[in-house]
Amino acid sequence: MKSFIILAFVLSFTISFSQNSESSVKVDSITKNNYEKIHELRLGAIKFLAGGFLDVSYEYINSQTSGYGVSLLANFENSIDYEKFGLNPYYRFYFGNNPEFKGRGFFVEVFSYFHIGEEDDFYVNQQGNGVVEDDTFFDVAPGFAVGSKWINSSGFVFQLKLGVGRNLLGNNPNEFLATGDFYIGYRF
Repeated sequence: MKSFIILAFVLSFTISFSQNSESSVKVDSITKNNYEKIHELRLGAIKFLAGGFLDVSYEYINSQTSGYGVSLLANFENSIDYEKFGLNPYYRFYFGNNPEFKGRGFFVEVFSYFHIGEEDDFYVNQQGNGVVEDDTFFDVAPGFAVGSKWINSSGFVFQLKLGVGRNLLGNNPNEFLATGDFYIGYRF
């Protein structure tokens, strides 16, 4: 009887130990799957809904603390003149340490914004008629941005970003430009 109790005790200890190791393996595999997701697509929600802009971004998360990518901006609204098309390569530094996800939390971004736009010039000619001329321009604006990114375990991404850049070529009627939006996306 004594040996039966000892055998039952050893067996129950072995079963409980094996259950703990299985659950930790499951948690580790979930964490590893989320950690291995390094490609991300996002859409600028406010610009899209309010202004007729399509702002699509792709980001490659290359480490726990950095990522790089490119954004493409297209303006489909004719009443907004300044930006018609833009290409924005960027590099990000993340300041969050999460073992489940790479590239998450507060970030600082450096970028170069290459953009084409139109400016409407209105003037009165010698006959007294109002004349509108469309001038197309190209400009380059290096700058920086700050923001924060949130990711859920399914891979959905929410990001808030604000930034500023300076037009270098002087072709744009504005010396500075502002960038940013609330982005919704997916990491895979």
